[in-house]
Amino acid sequence: MSNDIMRYATLESAGSPSFSLDGGTLFHLRGAGQQQVWALDLGSGASRQLTDHDEKVALLRRAPGDDRLIYGIDAGGDERQQLWLWTDGETRKLTEAPDVIHGFGAWRKDGTGFSLTANDRDPAHYDILLQDLDSGARQRIIHGRHEMTAGPFAGDRMIVVEEWATGDQRPVVLSLDGTTQPLEGSRAGRFSALRWDGDTLLGLTDAHGGNLAWLCRIDPATGDVAVEFRPAGREVEAWALAAEGGLLATVENDRGYGVLRVGPRGSERAVVAGFEAGVATDLAWSADGTKLAFAWSASEQPAGLYVWEGGVARAVWTPTLDLPVQAFRLVEWTSFDGLTVPGWLALPGGERPDAGWPAVVWVHGGPAGQARAGFRADMQALLAQGYAVLMPNVRGSSGYGRAWLDADDRDKRLDSVHDLAAGRHWLAARAEIDAGRIAIMGQSYGGYMVNAAVTEYPDLWCAAVNFYGIADFVTLLDATGPWRRAHRSAEYGDTLHHRALFDRISPIRHVERVRVPMLLLHGRRDPRVPFGESVQMEAALRARGIPVQFETFDYAGHGFVRADDRARVFAAVEAWLGTHV
Repeated sequence: MSNDIMRYATLESAGSPSFSLDGGTLFHLRGAGQQQVWALDLGSGASRQLTDHDEKVALLRRAPGDDRLIYGIDAGGDERQQLWLWTDGETRKLTEAPDVIHGFGAWRKDGTGFSLTANDRDPAHYDILLQDLDSGARQRIIHGRHEMTAGPFAGDRMIVVEEWATGDQRPVVLSLDGTTQPLEGSRAGRFSALRWDGDTLLGLTDAHGGNLAWLCRIDPATGDVAVEFRPAGREVEAWALAAEGGLLATVENDRGYGVLRVGPRGSERAVVAGFEAGVATDLAWSADGTKLAFAWSASEQPAGLYVWEGGVARAVWTPTLDLPVQAFRLVEWTSFDGLTVPGWLALPGGERPDAGWPAVVWVHGGPAGQARAGFRADMQALLAQGYAVLMPNVRGSSGYGRAWLDADDRDKRLDSVHDLAAGRHWLAARAEIDAGRIAIMGQSYGGYMVNAAVTEYPDLWCAAVNFYGIADFVTLLDATGPWRRAHRSAEYGDTLHHRALFDRISPIRHVERVRVPMLLLHGRRDPRVPFGESVQMEAALRARGIPVQFETFDYAGHGFVRADDRARVFAAVEAWLGTHV
């Protein structure tokens, strides 16, 4: 692999900022894959690394009254997260059950303990627990159902969200004595980022009866939902209210761009200038409510850290970038049924080849994900190698409202694959593109889309790259993490009632149609898409004489974060596309 391409694999980024109690330090996560906890002195700009695990740190939460930090790590991407405490340079484990997933909930307001979710009682279900910080003693508050998240406290109660499906979250007020109060009368819908505001809740939901998720006030006693902020034609994807309640920050999703607004609550808040063409995430106010920290990236800029104060935002840490990068721009095309499909297109730099650029269509995972205006090192590496890149947001993608999100459910699953084919035809018709050299590539559910694209439309592609994708929905649901099974069945269907559907949409059942060479990459510790999905795909392709290469990773889960693994991935993709495209 060329040295320049390897340098894309080692680009750093940062996120999850949190102010110290005095506002002078910004704790955050930083790294090129295996991110660790760092502290940035906002006065001097000096940084120091606080943790040095041989695993990726995946969450970071500061205590309410001091600078203790809770963070989480798993083992080799197995998602069985353990919680740790950092205090004045010392770290210690808060949980020691390597077979159990621990999800951090919220700190107690006095800092003596915290809530968490854990599937120690039954791997298929999360319970809600309280843990004392000093003694480690736990109190199991409630036996939960399926996936759950524990939200902030309000006295002796907390808000809990039951995750039944991608578009079906059910908030419950949970008292510490174990009694529950569902939000009576509220509509079914999406609920996220719920926080107490006095005796009511603020959060993001589409349960107001519309198609888009907005910032709403929810009365937990009646379930009544009142809209607080509704940007025209856009969803709100993040919000943060300053401690004193005077300043409100929101991020709205504008076709994949993130629009950041900050200003007095209840006013016409201004868009923060200079950040309209990227993605803002991880909003965090200082304790005194005067400064807002956030992460921001654009298609040409890896994620860095920024601080808004007094109406102006400034960069406080940005990664060094001395490699060529290209901008993605919004595009769209018409699918088989007349619907418009959005996407992002970038062309390589330099002089166009006479026959046009070869191209890669890259499909996001989820399926409730979205290709965004943020930075992707892997896509920039492809552009540096001379490939145009198209990133579609086919039906089923998030960010465009409930109707688009639900448009690929169950028997509509292959409609999203038809969207891919329409995008490929749109791309091939462009003068800049060599229509005979278009490959497809995707990760996770995007890997399923790759498998489906080469079985449903085998003549459209010259090569395929599949990162840990689904081959068979029956074997997926049988072997995926038991805590995910009901959630995934709500979207895909279940093995008892939908066998005929699974026969139709599972690529392994139609593998005889495949004509293109395929590169498969999969970690053995993947808890989401079992390793066996790629094993059976490789065997079926080899049995039919289709060129296939299978890269396996012993200590990797659902993604590749370790430096050696990232180097192997970038090298394998570069060599495969170089040979077959």
